[in-house]
Amino acid sequence: MACDLHATVVVPALDAERTIGATLEALGGQVGLEREPEILVVDNGSQDGTREIVSRYPVRLLDEPRKGPSAARNRALYRAKGEVIAHLDADTIPTRRWLAELLEPFADRATHLVAGRCLSYPPVSAVERYIARHQFYDAATTARRAVLPFACSMNMAVRRDSALAIAGWCEAMRTAEDVDFSTRLLAAFPGEIAYAEHAVLFHRNRDTESGLQRQAWTYGEGAAEMYKRAPELLPWGARQELRVLAATTWRNVRSHGLGFARRLGIGDAEAYTMAAYHAMWTRWFWRGFYSFRRCQRRCEPWV
Repeated sequence: MACDLHATVVVPALDAERTIGATLEALGGQVGLEREPEILVVDNGSQDGTREIVSRYPVRLLDEPRKGPSAARNRALYRAKGEVIAHLDADTIPTRRWLAELLEPFADRATHLVAGRCLSYPPVSAVERYIARHQFYDAATTARRAVLPFACSMNMAVRRDSALAIAGWCEAMRTAEDVDFSTRLLAAFPGEIAYAEHAVLFHRNRDTESGLQRQAWTYGEGAAEMYKRAPELLPWGARQELRVLAATTWRNVRSHGLGFARRLGIGDAEAYTMAAYHAMWTRWFWRGFYSFRRCQRRCEPWV
């Protein structure tokens, strides 16, 4: 059943010339909609050919000089004409029924926030295989967490009036801003995040070790900021410190053990590779976490 709500699709973009054309092509091929969606691309200061590529498509291009995806999304939120705002990233490919499926739960007036399903592009590098295996963007999990459930900003939709009621996205946050947004929205409009399993899009994972380290660092910073913002929901003390120490130690020990077995010729190469990346992710996540706790601000990872 097609949803007759008018939707605005928001695509924040920063130096996205390699990928945004494919994203906009896929958005232009959406089916199952009663009404043509408005598509807003928000350029966040690109220095490459992003703007020239966007100009080839029947979309509105907005400018947002303030850095960060939250500022870009807020620019679109206040300019949008749709009743529902759908979000995706400039390096994703939505399937043909993505928007129709993402809008469907809004037929229930009690629904304010919907999370779609994110799948990885077929991985090529070991880093891509690691991220695909651990499903960092699995909305079936994130939207149902016992503490701070959230809809990933890469693939989600929200009623515009509801987003405006909470003053939009927190522009001080560069990561975990979707956790903050979801938390404030659910506080204002109690209920559950609807999971639209068939609102599928594909995303490109980081493909280098330095990219993985930077992602882990920034995720750690985002987690630390949420602990700071929601201490009543996320207490931090000796118990949490011990859990960090135990997890970090175990993953390092397992990685080294599998590496030793591999050198003896009795281990599985893929198991060792995945364990090594898991230990790496853990180290860099907690480095970013503790860096933020020490500085109370974002710091550049030393990679």
